[in-house]
Amino acid sequence: MYICICRAIRDREVDAAVRAGARRPVDVFRACGKSPQCGSCAGDMRERIAETSAREQAAQPAMLAAD
Repeated sequence: MYICICRAIRDREVDAAVRAGARRPVDVFRACGKSPQCGSCAGDMRERIAETSAREQAAQPAMLAAD
C-alpha cells in the first residue's frame, strides 16, 4: 500500500526505514532517497512509523529471551 503517493513510498519502505532508525517522516524520505512534496501523507506516515516502532519494540523481548 502506498503511504506517499507523490513520491511512491510504500508501507514496506516505511517499515524498512523505521527498522534502520527512522523516527520521523523526514527520516523516512531521507532513507528512501526522496524529499517530501505536498505533505498530505505526513499523518499516515507518522501513524505507520508508530505502529512499526511498537511492533519492533514488542518483538525485542522475545528476541532477547531466545538468546
